Amino acid sequence: MIGLDTNVLLRLFIDDDAAQCQRARAFVDAASEDEPCLVNLVVLVEFVWALSKPLRQPKQEVIKYLDGLLQSDDLAIERKAAALAALAAYRSGAADFSDYLLAEVNSGLGCSSTATFDGEAAKSKLFTSVP
Repeated sequence: MIGLDTNVLLRLFIDDDAAQCQRARAFVDAASEDEPCLVNLVVLVEFVWALSKPLRQPKQEVIKYLDGLLQSDDLAIERKAAALAALAAYRSGAADFSDYLLAEVNSGLGCSSTATFDGEAAKSKLFTSVP
């Protein structure tokens, strides 16, 4: 398996540098023939952050990119079930994707909830508000 950096992953989805986009796609295509490329949780969170903040994509566009990424057959996603559950919560929730992903990972590790000061995250049953 070969891990992808966020900048390579972004080039698979954002056509802002034609040469890098082409190189990223060729690399992933060639790698997947021999071994899959891995998107770990840090890269997944950075991917969403980069789309949301520097690239200023609206939430619905970020969701489309996440859908495409998580449904890709070319890429292995770390804790994919948690990522899919986090995406489902993010679709209708007010918190950030990273909050939902954190809570889903914690749940998978046996936590009954995730403590937070974040008022938006605390609206979800995945979280417990710290008084």
